[in-house]
Amino acid sequence: MKLTRALLLATCLTLATPALAQEKPVPTPEHVLGHRMGEDRYVPSYDDMMAYWQAVAAVSDRVKLVDIGPSTEGRRQVMAVVSSPENLAKLDAYRETSRALGAAQGIDAAKARVMAATGKAMVWIDGGLHASEVEAQTALIAQVHDLVSADDPEAKKIRDNVVTLFVPDNPDGQQFVADWYMRFKDPMKREPDLKSLPRLYHPYVGHDNNRDFFLATQVETQNMVRVLYRDWRPQIVMNQHQTGPAGTVLFLPPFRDPFNYHYEPLVISSLDEVGATLQSRLLSENKGGATTRSGAHYDTWYNGNLRTSTYFHNAVGILVEIIGSPVPETIPFVPERQVPGNDQALPAKPGPWSMAQSVSYSLSLARGLLTYAANNREKLLFDRWQMGANAIAKGSTDSWTISKDRIEAAHTALAERGGKPRPVRTRGWSEIDADLYEKVLHDPAQRDARAYIVPVDQHDFPTTAKFLTSLSRLGVEMSRAEAPFTAAGKTWPAGTYIVPAAQAYRAHVLDMFEPQHYPNNFAYPGGPPIPPADASGYTPAFQAGVEFTRALDPFTVRTRPVSGDIAPDAQPIADAGVEGTSGGWLVSHDQNDAFRLVNRLQAAGIAVSAYKTPLAVAGRPAEPGAWFVPASAKARGIVEDGAKSLGLAVQAVAAAPAGERLAVKKPRVAVIDLYGGLHPTGWLRWILDGQELPYSIVYPQELDKGGLAKKFDIVVVPDAAIPNARSGVDGGMFRGRFDSRQPDPRDMPAKYRASLGDISGEKTIPALKAFAQEGGTILAMGSSSSGLASVLNLPVSDPLLVEKDGKKAPLPNTQFYVPGAVLTADANTADPIAWGLNPKVDVFYDSSPVFRPTAPDVSVAVSFGEGKLLHSGWAWHPEYLKDAAAVLTVPQGKGKVVLVGPEIALRAQTQGAFKILFNAIALSAARPEGK
Repeated sequence: MKLTRALLLATCLTLATPALAQEKPVPTPEHVLGHRMGEDRYVPSYDDMMAYWQAVAAVSDRVKLVDIGPSTEGRRQVMAVVSSPENLAKLDAYRETSRALGAAQGIDAAKARVMAATGKAMVWIDGGLHASEVEAQTALIAQVHDLVSADDPEAKKIRDNVVTLFVPDNPDGQQFVADWYMRFKDPMKREPDLKSLPRLYHPYVGHDNNRDFFLATQVETQNMVRVLYRDWRPQIVMNQHQTGPAGTVLFLPPFRDPFNYHYEPLVISSLDEVGATLQSRLLSENKGGATTRSGAHYDTWYNGNLRTSTYFHNAVGILVEIIGSPVPETIPFVPERQVPGNDQALPAKPGPWSMAQSVSYSLSLARGLLTYAANNREKLLFDRWQMGANAIAKGSTDSWTISKDRIEAAHTALAERGGKPRPVRTRGWSEIDADLYEKVLHDPAQRDARAYIVPVDQHDFPTTAKFLTSLSRLGVEMSRAEAPFTAAGKTWPAGTYIVPAAQAYRAHVLDMFEPQHYPNNFAYPGGPPIPPADASGYTPAFQAGVEFTRALDPFTVRTRPVSGDIAPDAQPIADAGVEGTSGGWLVSHDQNDAFRLVNRLQAAGIAVSAYKTPLAVAGRPAEPGAWFVPASAKARGIVEDGAKSLGLAVQAVAAAPAGERLAVKKPRVAVIDLYGGLHPTGWLRWILDGQELPYSIVYPQELDKGGLAKKFDIVVVPDAAIPNARSGVDGGMFRGRFDSRQPDPRDMPAKYRASLGDISGEKTIPALKAFAQEGGTILAMGSSSSGLASVLNLPVSDPLLVEKDGKKAPLPNTQFYVPGAVLTADANTADPIAWGLNPKVDVFYDSSPVFRPTAPDVSVAVSFGEGKLLHSGWAWHPEYLKDAAAVLTVPQGKGKVVLVGPEIALRAQTQGAFKILFNAIALSAARPEGK
């Protein structure tokens, strides 16, 4: 029978308690939930998973349920830990062994071998990260049942030697998807797939929750990385997804190149070893259809995925992408998939395929993985220590990272010696060139950093503190200087942050601070580029505008370790002794969180203004945009808290300084979303909620009614809401809607019906145009900026179009190609949209629109100018962007349209450019003071 919600809630109170001795048979999922795992037209909810796991824990001493933290919507994210009763009784000790070997500090090889011999392997198996991929969470329930209930020799060996962590990645999404799918009592009315979800299945970021694993912005990510990289540190992570490439059953490692050069080489050999073991397991059971390497686009480059982040932390991350749908589907006939080869030994037979068959494969994969871990328990534990020890050694001595830029430097040096290398017989390079290995590839000036020094006194330290927090969440060790010290040719004050390279997670540290040098990856010379699996460049330190110095040599400093969330130091209010109601406070525009303070003030009904005249604030250089808050008792507490808790630069003044000001009213903000949910809208919601800024989500039905100027000051059109006019589609990584089929309104809950519809040229665009004509501001971002510029016929042109057959056409990607990279642009800080930006600002560019004004009244806030544009990633001939405008404001009647080509809110990463978004919103309701 099915457990009641009351029983579920009651048993949740015992999550952290040891499991009872196993006295009764372990119930099957069908007994508890009334459904078999893999049953057609059934999707288990998170409540179902918890009900089943609680039922198992009530009778078995082989499982312990551990609460790892809250979800976004307030559920508890629960991990099922499965092992032998004896192991679970000593779980804290085994967890500490795994943690210590993963950290590697203070442990030599002899001690590591003793600890490995007495420890237990830790293996993580998850499911449901992408909640519409329902095979994964279905399999997770079945895998727990199998490992807890089975008494065969293999299962016993696994439990004796392995501690397995079963983790549901996305509780809120799993519950939402199941509730949506199961809303029809009649199974035959349920959809064959999950293509009509009304919103994102993660409350904020949907599919992008698997792009959050180096910033860890979402609470579920924070829960998981705490287990992965701080408290438990499993040696193997199996990340289960859906679906397999067309014509196959599933994808498994090994992966295709490129190989990210930062992580330890033993990671990739171990990954290949485990991947081969899993393939062999399937083949031994005559389960064909697995493909690897070139069988799909997956690689090991990008750090932001759950499984890829493991490589930078010395763990083996296994990706499973398997077919599976609530209703039987068909493996299509793809002729090329029928040829056996190294990347697909046993092709799948085309034809019908059920969810139950996929679950059977998933059970085999879990058994195969866990048997490998049981057989290699000591090796896994010792290798984890060895990789950490290697990283510590590299960070403690002179070391070099060889990447594309160093190879290019070597070829340049060879060319300067007379062109091509001179072979000697068949031995390759001549001895006369051998010295270049040391002189170029091991140039002392190109050494890896021993440490990264992060000063507190920088442009926007509160944002830098968020970057440091993300490092800490991912297990990075850091400290603060307790006294002044000298390093990298400079004296640094006490309080300076230091991130050493000599730590187990050195690979992650370097990847967060250094540019990614993605190789020029073409199908053949002169042929089309092979796209990366995700971004080619993403360096978070660059995107956040973090100011840091690389220390190449060792230095001495007295420090104290810091961990957890990093808060900026409380700032004293400059000239705090100033009194009198005629005065007030100036707040620097440099810091992102100054907008948060402004939002708090406006919520309290306090007037705020912004200076167009450059002013110096609290010792900072004179820049336009300084906020002025008139003195009042109510304002004082809010401003003082901003300086204290947000670390903002604030200066008290006896009177408002002379200069031109804009009165900034509380803006009425609309953010466009579409049925199914736009990922960019979800990220915008998360960013704006963090800034405590009220906003309204609007759908096409509401836009089409018109009269927008009566309700809003600004309408934000996020990336992917309107197709890119140049390409007709979202030009780069997909950031729109994955589940976009709109159902019959009669078949859906009433609360979602208002979100139906699409942006149309007949109704929506004229309504937006009228809004701007009547004085509103439209902020169009990413692909939507180009689309809106086209349909509104704005006075801008596209500099990336060329003449072809008498028509304008985009530059071919063999000539110009930037697949998700960090580029450096020039900010015109006199333009209000660019107030507070660094003069050089990094933006994320991914086949993004750029513009050239064709009218004199168009103002350019950010553009691509002289010098090197590529800062991190791959850009093929970025010089085509020279003199192109990235951010500009176009007057439109009484209002304006702000076009932002780069996606400055992508995954909440480009925090150094957030002020473009914040300025456009904050100033949308601004008027000259006194008018």
